[in-house]
Amino acid sequence: MSEILSVSNLMKNYGAVQALNGVNCGFERGKIYGLLGPNASGKTTFLKICAALIMIYKGQVLIDGVKPGLATKAKVAYLPVDDYFPDWMKVSDAINFFSDFFMDFDRPKAENILTDMELEKSSSITNLSHGMKSRLKLSLVLSRRAHLYLLDEAFDGVDPVTREKIIDVMLNTFDHESTIILATHHIDYVERLLDEVKLLSRGKIIREIAAEEIRQSTGKSVGEYYLEVFRNDKAT
Repeated sequence: MSEILSVSNLMKNYGAVQALNGVNCGFERGKIYGLLGPNASGKTTFLKICAALIMIYKGQVLIDGVKPGLATKAKVAYLPVDDYFPDWMKVSDAINFFSDFFMDFDRPKAENILTDMELEKSSSITNLSHGMKSRLKLSLVLSRRAHLYLLDEAFDGVDPVTREKIIDVMLNTFDHESTIILATHHIDYVERLLDEVKLLSRGKIIREIAAEEIRQSTGKSVGEYYLEVFRNDKAT
């Protein structure tokens, strides 16, 4: 498989704080990746650079051979942690916003996903629970016909029932010509989604391994493997 995203010696500082410290990795088409690490390990910074929201950094990032910017925005769908829809909107307004803003937005797909997520188009966003807002954001992002999906803590703060709904939708709608990167520290939530994992610690990739290889070679789940690696990483 060819790589959709390649990263070489990526470095990013915020003043004296080094968020990314020489990241080297690649992401192939047709796979779901877990970008796994504790809080402040650099996951959000990495995704924002790939989404062309952070433009000043050192090193090289290429999406289909092109540096993140205006030329790649049509290929990349980014899910941020923060809520970004104004409270005056209804769900239908959010659909219209995405439809107007993104040329690759698939409205029929969005309406099907929203139905699966049990979201009514007439609902006011201000009245949605945190979990329902998470469903809405993810539904709209997944309804783009993007090549690369960057999902930052997509399961943060959602209840177990919502989590399973989201996972089922992701599995049912995944286009195997695209790539999903899930940045999270909730490993057990995403275990059954993952093809490969990249463990990020203190701004560096410290492990890259297929999820199935973890299970077969260690007899551990991805979550157990993660805990073992980071327990040892903390001790060094």
